[in-house]
Amino acid sequence: MDYEIVIRNDTADARKSPIAGSGTAASDTTSNGGGGGDGLSLRQGAAKGLVAVNHYIKPFVDQMATQYVTTVQLRTGSQELEERMSFKMNVTQKVVSFGSSMLTGALMGSAGGPVGAVVGAVAGAVMRLATMAVDYSNKQEKLNLQRSVENVGLRYMNARAGGSVASFSGSRLKNQ
Repeated sequence: MDYEIVIRNDTADARKSPIAGSGTAASDTTSNGGGGGDGLSLRQGAAKGLVAVNHYIKPFVDQMATQYVTTVQLRTGSQELEERMSFKMNVTQKVVSFGSSMLTGALMGSAGGPVGAVVGAVAGAVMRLATMAVDYSNKQEKLNLQRSVENVGLRYMNARAGGSVASFSGSRLKNQ
């Protein structure tokens, strides 16, 4: 009895892609003449480009913009200008992020035709809105906690100053 062990790497020629469906299944649909082989490669190229922009270029641009905005007060002496620019930058980042989510959804859903693209864009928009809602909810909770801690601190300061006991118990009126 002779045994032979063969180790074969059949995936050596396959290229890895962050886009779903770009492996053998996608090549099967294009080779079967399913109509839209050029559209599939165009969508894959656009999706890969979008992933590259979001992963490599956007963080670099964000870092440069943040550095510029956070040093406005040091350069100009105007804290109000820095706050206005920071607000504008935050709004711009949210709009770009929202558009990117819609575009990603449209690209991923476009395999189902124009209706799929619209559904994908709506799904991307809903996901971004949900993310923004959670972000705002977390910020609101943090503000509420800060307000609560500040109120406790103010009550203690007022009590140390002798203001709260006298004003709440009515003892000031009795002494006068």
